[in-house]
Parts: sequence; structure tokens; C-alpha cells
Amino acid sequence: MAKANNLMMNGSGSASGGLYNKVKIMGEGTITDDFECALFKTYGSSEVSGNAKAEVFEIFGETEVKKNLDARNMKVLGTLSIGESAKIENTKILGTVEVAGRFTGDKVDLKGSIIVKGDLEAEEFVSSGLFEVSGLLNADVIDVKLRYSTSHVQEMGGETIRVQKKGAFLPFMKNEGYLEAKTIEGDDIFLENTTADVVRGKFVRIGSGCEIGLVEYYEEFKALSGSSVKEHRKID
Repeated sequence: MAKANNLMMNGSGSASGGLYNKVKIMGEGTITDDFECALFKTYGSSEVSGNAKAEVFEIFGETEVKKNLDARNMKVLGTLSIGESAKIENTKILGTVEVAGRFTGDKVDLKGSIIVKGDLEAEEFVSSGLFEVSGLLNADVIDVKLRYSTSHVQEMGGETIRVQKKGAFLPFMKNEGYLEAKTIEGDDIFLENTTADVVRGKFVRIGSGCEIGLVEYYEEFKALSGSSVKEHRKID
């Protein structure tokens, strides 16, 4: 992107949209229109009234983007709210993200929590946190470690899907996490602590803590000790 001025906000203030190099907010700041920058960083509280586009988007405080967010690399250690949709190549979440529309990207590394009201699509989704997807969670690789509470997804689809239980990393948290889904579909599937109406895949293994209504499989199916599968059938 073309070189532009830096925008620094300390205390309380507002600025118009446009093209910037670096945007840093260390108090309360508002950007009143669409903007594009190389680096956006908030340590306090910020609001973007329009669309935001950045090479690097880092949140250490609280930020609300009223419309769409487009970024190459995003890191959230605080709270981020997106009013429409998000397109992020590489995402790392240690805090909380809420997206009113769709979320698309290459890699999502989730250690905090994310709520997506639409679909979440990525090449790789790796989670040891908490997620709620009202539509489809779709990724080539889905690797979920269930540490605490219950994650929810309407539909989950991918080539390789691993959902495994792990002990909570803080002593006051619940010892195990759970996943609830309507439908899970993939090529190679292994599930633990999962409740689903339908699981469909080439190779399906259902591990302990699972309650599955129907498993449909093309090649191989195994129900391990401690699992419950009401019905299973091979698809020709």
C-alpha cells in the first residue's frame, strides 16, 4: 500500500477515515469512516464507524468495527466486535471475537472465544478455546481440543476432523469441554465428548463421551468404549 501519515490517539479523540500507515489508539478513539492502514493497534477503547482494512490488526483493549474487517494478520488479546463480516488470512485469538456475519480466512488459532453468526470458513481451524458458529464451520483441517464449557456449531465440514477432550488449563474451570453439533461431515473423523445428530465420513471413529444419533460411513466405522451411537450404516 502507498505510504501515508501515522495516526496516534492518546486520551480521547476522533479522526476521519482514509489511508494511514500506522494507527495506534491508547485511550478512547473513533475513526468516523472507512480506512486502510499497514498497522492498527488498540490498547484502550476504539470504534470504527465504517469498514477497516489492515495488514496487521492487533487488539489489546476493546474495539468495535461497525461494518467489515479485512486483514492479513490479526491478533486479539482483548475484545473485538465486527458488525458485518470478516476476511482475515491469519487469526490468533486469546481474547473474545464476535462477528455478526461471515468469517473467512486461511488459518484460525483459537485460544480464547469466537462467536460467528454466519459461516466460518478457513483452510485450518485449530482451537483449544470456545466457539459458537450459527452456520457452517468448514476447513480442510479442523483440530479441536475441548478444555472447558460447551462449543456449538450448526454444521461442521472438513477433510480431517479431530475433536478431543483435554483437561482445563485453569483449576477453577470445568475439567472437560464438550461440542454440540447438528451435522459433522468429513473424510477422516475422530470425535470425543461430542453430541451430534448425524456424523458422515469415509473413516469415522467415535470416542468416549460421544452421543451420536446416526453415523453414515463409506469405508470404516468404529465406536470406542464410552461412546453411544444409536444407528450406523455403510453407504455404497
